[in-house]
Amino acid sequence: MYRTCAFCNGKLDGDGGPSGLGVGRRLGFDEWRGRLWVICSKCARWNLTPLDDRLERIEAVARAATDGRVLAATDQVALIRWRTYDFVRVGKPPRVELATWRYGERLRQRSRDKAKIVVPLTIAAVGIGIAANVAAGGGLGVIVWNLHGIAEGAYVAIVGHRKVTFVEPPICAHCGAVMQLRAKHVQHARLVQESQADLAVLLSCPACRHEGALVTGPDAAQVLRQGLTFLNATRSGRKKAEDAARVVDQTGGPERLIRDVARRELTLRSLRAERRLALEMAVDEQAEVQELERQWREAEEIASIADGTLSTNAQLEEELRRLKSRAGDQPPG
Repeated sequence: MYRTCAFCNGKLDGDGGPSGLGVGRRLGFDEWRGRLWVICSKCARWNLTPLDDRLERIEAVARAATDGRVLAATDQVALIRWRTYDFVRVGKPPRVELATWRYGERLRQRSRDKAKIVVPLTIAAVGIGIAANVAAGGGLGVIVWNLHGIAEGAYVAIVGHRKVTFVEPPICAHCGAVMQLRAKHVQHARLVQESQADLAVLLSCPACRHEGALVTGPDAAQVLRQGLTFLNATRSGRKKAEDAARVVDQTGGPERLIRDVARRELTLRSLRAERRLALEMAVDEQAEVQELERQWREAEEIASIADGTLSTNAQLEEELRRLKSRAGDQPPG
C-alpha cells in the first residue's frame, strides 16, 4: 500500500487498524463491489487500495465494523467508530444508535477551543486589573473578580462575529441588500419545511431586520452550524450532552428532530437551550455524513474506471461472488 495520498501527496496518517494496510485512520469499504479506500485526513479524498489482496482486507474491516458504533448514516453510507478508527460503510446502513458519548466528545472539543481564547484573555485581563488596582489604591477589587466573566463574554462576541460563508451570498427580497451575515445574526433565523430540500432556513436581513431570503441544502447547513455554535457557545459539560442526547432520543432521531423544529417554525434563539444544543448536534452530524456520501460517489466513479481496466480471473470473480452473498442483497443506488 502506498504511503502518500494520490491526490494531495500528503502523508497518510494512522496504521490501517484491522485492514493491515499499514496506513489509514478513516477507511471506506463496499463489500458488494469489493472496494476499499484509505481516506486522506488532509484533503478528504478517497485512495483506492490495490486489488491483489483487497478482498481479504475488506472482510477484516467489515468484521471490525460490526463491533463498532454507528455515529450517523444516510441511505447509502454509515459512519462507524471502532476503537480509534472511523469506517465509512457503503450500502444499506445499519440502524443508527443514539451515542451520548458522541455529543459529549464534541462538547469537550468546544471547551478546548474555548479555553484557547478565554484563558489567555483572562490572564491578560488579570494583569491589567492588578496594575489598575494598584494604581487606584485597591479600589478595583470587584472588577478583578469579574475578569473571567468578561473573558467569557469576549469569547462569545468573537464567535458571534464570525462571517457566515455561502456559495453565493443571498439577497434580501425586502430591501434588496446583499446579506453579509455574521453568526450572531442567525439567531433570528427560522428552520422551515421545504419539500425540495432536507434543510431550509429563512434568514432575517441584518440591514432591514425583515425575513428576506430562503437558503437550502449546504448553505442552510452552514448557516445553522455557525448560528447554533454561537447560541450554544457557553453550554458544555457531560450533563449538557446528556440533556441534548435525551432530546434527540425522545424526538426519534436527528432527522425527526430537524423536521419537528422546522414544523414549529420558531426562531433559533426562541428554542429551549437543550433543544438548541440537540439541533446543533443533529445538523452537524447530518452535514458530515452527507459530505461523506458525496465523497464516496466521486470515489466510486474513479474506482469503477480503475478496477474496470484491470484484468480479472476466475478466482477473483469467485471471491467477489462470495463477498456479495455474504453482504446480502445489493444496496439501492
